[in-house]
Amino acid sequence: MSLIRTCTVIGLLCLAPAAAQAARTWTDSTGHFTLEADLVSMSEDKVVLQRADHELVSLPIKLLSTKDQEFLKSNEALELRKQKLDGPQTWTLQDGTKLVARAVSYTSRPLSIQRRRGHIFVNDRRFDNLPEFYQRLVPQIVAKLESLEASDRRAFEAWVLLQRGQERTFTLKGIAFETENGDEYAVPFFLLSPQDQEVLGAGFDDWLSSVRLDKQEELEDKAFMLQSLAAARNHDQKVMREIALLNLKLQAVNVGLTSLWEVTLYPSAAIGGPPVWTVVPGRDSNQASANALQQWPGYFLGPVRRLTR
Repeated sequence: MSLIRTCTVIGLLCLAPAAAQAARTWTDSTGHFTLEADLVSMSEDKVVLQRADHELVSLPIKLLSTKDQEFLKSNEALELRKQKLDGPQTWTLQDGTKLVARAVSYTSRPLSIQRRRGHIFVNDRRFDNLPEFYQRLVPQIVAKLESLEASDRRAFEAWVLLQRGQERTFTLKGIAFETENGDEYAVPFFLLSPQDQEVLGAGFDDWLSSVRLDKQEELEDKAFMLQSLAAARNHDQKVMREIALLNLKLQAVNVGLTSLWEVTLYPSAAIGGPPVWTVVPGRDSNQASANALQQWPGYFLGPVRRLTR
């Protein structure tokens, strides 16, 4: 996982607007599919792009034209990626406070709290030595999970005293945020604003399934996708949906006899996972939609876009 340093603070923040980036025309290796989109990020084998309608899509780099693959190796592409991923990210908590930190992965990790030798320890670190922002978050976490009336430090310390030295451990399901010095801190979803919960939480269940199956390659890929989504969201607040996966199977298409259509499909609750953009042939949009739904059972139909005539 690539970790990029940012600064973490709590408080109000003003960010300078990012410079406008001209959309690029991307072409697949067959030349039949093109996409007007901005570069968000790329890994060794995937690229994430953003269309003008604020939708994000990921596809394997090997499916792109040779020209586009060469572009991704250029200094220009690396600089565009750096502008998106290296900048500070701002997230809003339930109480309206701003958290500036980089979202690096989903997490489900323990938070252990114990009083010993007259001091409070959080995950074996003295509470007073934690960053100021986390000293403010821990009491809020405990107040939520223990149904306390108050969520300030005084209420937290009173609760710790009532535990009489017994260690209490909670499992935090949420996002791991990286601080300026590279340390990671778990922030549970319930502390994030509803809007940020919706954006960042969409892929959590899919990530959790990969954890249970111990699929390390999938976990690394999901961390990359989350980092890309977080970067795009912080540059464009209208980004509200999980990154879609582009499915291209164009080798057998006779473009002279039929048209190509880009069909967006959304998974049912039983299937889960990100949306899919699949490119299929069809005489008209109805036939293309039927072809797409046949390939992806359990998905619901979204927008349909004609690619060729």
